[in-house]
Amino acid sequence: MTGRTRRRGEALESAILDAAWEQLSNHNADEFTFDNIAARAHTSKPVLYRRWANRTELFIAAMKRHRDQFAIERPNTGTLRDDVIAVLRQLNDKQSDAVMALAKFGVYASWLGVSAHELYERTTLSDQPSIMLAVENARERGEITCELPQTLLRMPGELGRAAILRDMRPLSDEDIVSVVDELFLPLVEYYERLGGTTKVSRPSIVDTVGHV
Repeated sequence: MTGRTRRRGEALESAILDAAWEQLSNHNADEFTFDNIAARAHTSKPVLYRRWANRTELFIAAMKRHRDQFAIERPNTGTLRDDVIAVLRQLNDKQSDAVMALAKFGVYASWLGVSAHELYERTTLSDQPSIMLAVENARERGEITCELPQTLLRMPGELGRAAILRDMRPLSDEDIVSVVDELFLPLVEYYERLGGTTKVSRPSIVDTVGHV
């Protein structure tokens, strides 16, 4: 096209992945084709095929790029409770659209040539590293001294994603606080008691309910 700068390498790949994300987030699964993405990116199908063998590989690459563009920042609120809430709020604000896109395409996973489980695993939408940001802060402050199981570290994000998939909308702030106060922190306290100490900061019953 006249006047358009010729893109190469990383710039071209970024433009294609941005176009792929726009296509998968705004259109139906059957419209996620190399033809449509090439047109949106102002390039050609052979350019796409030189980088990705099929739609599955392009889908996964677009999801990962979107996730990486909206990485979770380390919170620093001063307490484990508020750090975990801050992480979940970031996940909700930055990545709930990717969860909904994955849900939309998961129904068509076999059409893409993979199982829904493989599609989920390969997009690596796991928030355990994000929750670990809050846990690492708590260890430095002495709030956590025990080892926490992997299932507990994954639990807040898994529950959040389940609610997003159920309602096909981002979480409410009430949902986030409920997961942290009613499920995550009591289990952290349980493992701390097993280790002989309880130092986790969270609201008391009076703080939460307003009366005894």
